[in-house]
Amino acid sequence: MKPITVGNDTYTSIAAAARAIGKAPLITIRWRLKNGWTPSEALGTPIIPPVLRRNNKSHRQPIDNYNI
Repeated sequence: MKPITVGNDTYTSIAAAARAIGKAPLITIRWRLKNGWTPSEALGTPIIPPVLRRNNKSHRQPIDNYNI
């Protein structure tokens, strides 16, 4: 297991930190860490509730709105 430090606390694993802090599911925390989030950000940022996610096509922006 790989220890992880969040703030001043050190946990024995990512799973132990996720259980202690509990702001997001373990799979989400692992994804965030893999994609460059700091441990504090990954563990301290709550997930977006499903009712607030963009589930509807009408909320999406047309491709013309992006500077590509």
